[in-house]
Amino acid sequence: MGSFRSLLSYTALLIGLISFAADSINYVFTSKYIQVFFDEYHLPPSYLKVVQILFLVWNAVNDPMMGYMQDLGCCGMKWIMDRRKVVLYAGPVFAASFLLFWFPWSTSVGWLTALHLLVSLFIYDTLLTLVLSAYCGLCVENSRNHQDRVRVIVYGEIFTIVAGLLIYPLETMPHTNEHYWLFQTCCVVVACVSAALMAYSGYHLKVERPVNEDHQLEKFQEGEVVVEKKADTWKNALQVSWQVAKEPRFICLVGAQFFRILRFMANENFLIVFTESLLVNNGFFEKNSGTLGLFYILARSCGSILFLILWMPTNRFGTQAVIQSLNILSIFNVLFVLWVGMDNITAVAVFIILENAISRCGWQGFYIVVAGEVVDTDMKTNNRKTPFSTIIFTLKALFNKPADQLAPVLVLSLFLEQGGYPQLTVPCQHFYEDNFSNSTLFNSTSIETSTFSGYPTTQQCTNYNQWMFLALAIFPAICAIGESIFVAFDQYWRRHIKGKTGHLGDD
Repeated sequence: MGSFRSLLSYTALLIGLISFAADSINYVFTSKYIQVFFDEYHLPPSYLKVVQILFLVWNAVNDPMMGYMQDLGCCGMKWIMDRRKVVLYAGPVFAASFLLFWFPWSTSVGWLTALHLLVSLFIYDTLLTLVLSAYCGLCVENSRNHQDRVRVIVYGEIFTIVAGLLIYPLETMPHTNEHYWLFQTCCVVVACVSAALMAYSGYHLKVERPVNEDHQLEKFQEGEVVVEKKADTWKNALQVSWQVAKEPRFICLVGAQFFRILRFMANENFLIVFTESLLVNNGFFEKNSGTLGLFYILARSCGSILFLILWMPTNRFGTQAVIQSLNILSIFNVLFVLWVGMDNITAVAVFIILENAISRCGWQGFYIVVAGEVVDTDMKTNNRKTPFSTIIFTLKALFNKPADQLAPVLVLSLFLEQGGYPQLTVPCQHFYEDNFSNSTLFNSTSIETSTFSGYPTTQQCTNYNQWMFLALAIFPAICAIGESIFVAFDQYWRRHIKGKTGHLGDD
């Protein structure tokens, strides 16, 4: 009962509502915008490539830009340096920008549809970055106490699960011509509810940015008048960026989360591929069955459940210790599945569930807490009056974004392509369907002549599955080891800095 009471906090609830509102919007956006622009607006694929390239450039630029604006100011706008006011003013505008995607400018002129997508992406992503960087700042500036920060992240994780469950029916809703108006109506409702929640949270939040009591102003004397030195804004931004980027704890934070994102994105992108190749083709699940659907839901949701279970150990032993414990469990999980082999289908199924649970557990939440420690360390080390939270979060995002695109490239080039993926995917599916189906006569003679009847050979499909199995097991192990190395260095620097200053900000 005492543990439950320690979880209660009105401030954490308000910050969690921001997460719920943003996640609700983003779930619909990520799952639907490509489908809608192709199926409803008839966007030519060639235009999409151009739009995505331009968007990637802007997406890389606007992250640090939003961080500098919120921590250093911009054009005399004082409200943008107040996390609460950013949520209050920009939150509803961000929710409104979500609606830009769902009302077509044209369904017949390709370049106009592409311009519609480009403008919508630019506006939406800019406001998303502005609001979420303020949210991350609130998560760490709510308190310099470790337990309070963990509690905020727990609330965010709970609301993320709730948002996913509530939005799931909308994600699966058909958007054909006769039903598109219903989809548009639901999007308007989602936007209005999200805007109201962000406005409510921004209005009622009472969070003040912490101040470094040991801060010493850089100054010089002119007679008896103290004059503070003022630096050019952009020069100051570059100087701050360099100070942050060369800090050992920031480097460890970026490195550790980079490996975690590689692992998370590999599981996110290839969960269905691994499952169909190693479990469905071998008869463990029936394709398109309800049991298979439940397996996918379990694989994607266990990480959040595990994170909620671990909030007490995280409070007691620290975030880094929990991350290291999970990575040790991952290595044992890998060694076990390699020992039993891919022929033990039950073990492979259990491995997939455990691997997805561990890789998804706190892949953002744990590192928000660690980033909070880095913010405290930076404020102390560089003698800052107030924390530069959003600069640190947006710089971290800038360095970690390549992992999103790098993960599938590495898995494909190092493993899957060696086994003939994707060329052998469909042929091997047909091969195993005929092999395991009771309704199909399949014998050794047909296997021997398979290359003449359109099937790959048995050896080719076995090799295909072996490389699939190695990708499933080895790539997470590499990522877990890389993450553990950076976390171990971070633990060293954490003790080193605490020993020098006597305070870290998370006790």
